[in-house]
Amino acid sequence: MSIKSLLHILAVILFAVLAKQFSYKKTDGFALYKILSSLPFNPEWEPSSPPTRLETEELLKTLDQPFYYLAKGAQSYVFVSKDGQTVIKFFRLYRLLPPAWMMALSFPIPLQPYKICKMLEKRKELDKDFISYKIAFDEMKQQTGLIYLHLNKTSHLKQKIRIYDKIGIAHLLDLDNMEFLVQKKACLVYPGIDSLMKTQGQSAAKEAISALVELLVFRCKKGIFDQDPDLNTNFGFLGKYPVQIDIGRFCREDGSKTPQQYEEEISRITDNFRQWLDAHYPVLSEHLKSQIEKIPALL
Repeated sequence: MSIKSLLHILAVILFAVLAKQFSYKKTDGFALYKILSSLPFNPEWEPSSPPTRLETEELLKTLDQPFYYLAKGAQSYVFVSKDGQTVIKFFRLYRLLPPAWMMALSFPIPLQPYKICKMLEKRKELDKDFISYKIAFDEMKQQTGLIYLHLNKTSHLKQKIRIYDKIGIAHLLDLDNMEFLVQKKACLVYPGIDSLMKTQGQSAAKEAISALVELLVFRCKKGIFDQDPDLNTNFGFLGKYPVQIDIGRFCREDGSKTPQQYEEEISRITDNFRQWLDAHYPVLSEHLKSQIEKIPALL
């Protein structure tokens, strides 16, 4: 092979790599195949209280509008409604399922245990995430802003939704065949406090912070633990009322804790928030501290 031919091949490879990176950056990695699945029905993923007919009708009205790409989370792609009031999250299922090549290939007998092990690992991760969503819907629906949870395929919705990806390409999805959740759109905690201070003043901001601590206490009372308790990205406000918007890391507490232990845990969870308040609104930082000190009396 001549040097010219080799350089040509290398140039083609480099172009392909750069094109892939450019495409990934422009689309945030979203692709339709990443949210599709052939998962079978699993009764363990079903909410304890199925939505009523009226709730389903309200949901379909809400989803009868276009949704636009908003963000990518660790477990889902998030799309916001045209009216800005609602988000729908489609799960990044390609991360939670064995890769197609692994399922397609026939592994030699010595490697069969490896294949089985990897498949079980993926299934365990999928179950963990879906059970977390179920816990949130069953026990913290209001506190998470959840409107609807759809972890199993159905046949009764009979409605399609139009979503637009980050580069404006439209996709029409059959809701019955998708795994998704629908939430009220919240304002993240830090900008939420900023907004309250500017529009409603210190009293409203203090009320919101008190309610945020009460939400964390409520979760403790439920015996629900969050493995990723980042207030900056995982919580928000609906006006003055806090909600936990990232619900993919819930699990049950192993054993009970003392009120003092919960106070220490909530103090740790809110530490970065307190430091931010120290820098921007010291009076609110003092209020947060006082609310945390009251936690043992609330448990």
